[in-house]
Amino acid sequence: MALRESWPGAFLGEAPARDMRLEAERVATGLVEGDRRELDRLFDTMDSNAPELVWSPDQAELSCDILGFLRRYWIERKRGDDLPLSSGIDAMDLVPALGYVMLMEPMDGGSDFLYRVYGSRIVDYSKTEMTGKRVWDVPSPLVAAYFMATYKAVCIRREPLYTFHRSRLAQFHAQWERLILPFANADGQIDRLLVGNVPRLQR
Repeated sequence: MALRESWPGAFLGEAPARDMRLEAERVATGLVEGDRRELDRLFDTMDSNAPELVWSPDQAELSCDILGFLRRYWIERKRGDDLPLSSGIDAMDLVPALGYVMLMEPMDGGSDFLYRVYGSRIVDYSKTEMTGKRVWDVPSPLVAAYFMATYKAVCIRREPLYTFHRSRLAQFHAQWERLILPFANADGQIDRLLVGNVPRLQR
């Protein structure tokens, strides 16, 4: 399985003694407060390089054109200080990024997220199809805890988060660049996360 190869040690936690939901909460709290010690500890458990994180990245901090496009898409739809409306998300407007986009919906009060869309190019690289599934359905609970922590932190801070992670995929090095963008309903509640997730493979 590609996921098992690209996250060394992640499956040592398939039957963890600790509650991964509490783990995700601890990591999310740290990210919200600008403290990454819990995140680094989680990745140390997975024997994997910890990701780089940037809150509200500017255009110059995004080397990937696809993520730069998604950032502009989000900025252009902001309503002053208010988040863009989720009702305005239109696949036709996202054509340059299609295949690299995930559309997430908070579920159960934000304790999980549903993958409404999981881009075809992400599937090609990860060999994992998550459309219609939830974050806690990700095969490794340690990886799921990382994903959950970033999504929860974005919902609390109500601002974009960029992450960059290097991992190992068989004979290749995989680099994953991700931009998480929050969208709200008419009441101001975040009800969608638009996520650009761009993989790059290097020998």
